Amino acid sequence: MIEVLKNTCFFKGIPEREIDNILKSELYLVRDYKKNEVIANQGEKCNSLSVILQGKAVIQTIYENGKVLTLSNFNVSDVFAEALLFSKDREYPATVMAVEDCKVLSFPKNSVLGIMQKNTKFAENLLELLSQKIVILNRKINLIELDSIRRKICKILLDNYKRNDSYVYKIKSKKELAEELGIPRPSLSRELINMRDMGIIDFNLKEIKITDLEGLEDEFFM
Repeated sequence: MIEVLKNTCFFKGIPEREIDNILKSELYLVRDYKKNEVIANQGEKCNSLSVILQGKAVIQTIYENGKVLTLSNFNVSDVFAEALLFSKDREYPATVMAVEDCKVLSFPKNSVLGIMQKNTKFAENLLELLSQKIVILNRKINLIELDSIRRKICKILLDNYKRNDSYVYKIKSKKELAEELGIPRPSLSRELINMRDMGIIDFNLKEIKITDLEGLEDEFFM
């Protein structure tokens, strides 16, 4: 377990012996979840900071019309609920679900406060994580608010180009990309084909490639 924890963002830079001492001195819970089992329901009170020890999970908003918006994907050593834990209402804004068999470690609020008081590096890491997630959330909001599917696709490609100096944007699947953009998968596929026919992108199952950067920028800013 320590091997996983030392790779998490909030235990980054903390020696293994200190992590071991934290586990011996603070209360925590480890629970197993089956594939497709709900870890936390939307509207449920958040009482702990959690980390994925094994498996994968996802946080999604499921609308009444059946549409699903994926907010985040969680892998081993990823954490969640760190911002909710210290909020006034502490309600999960979306549902956290296991996408394969999962093992989740959770520190209750009092334990997190105890660790922060005893270990300044942990406190620094937690504050850094909260700041980073605010930036990412703002990016997602800006993306969802765009007025067309084409402009949403243009934005993720242009943002990736600026951050990584790469014409290639890696994707896990069209389904996950469509959920991230908040659009139906068939609509995404149609627009990708249209943009490929225009000569500004090319794509396959694993990546989307910019073939005309200037043309892509024109489409986004038009």
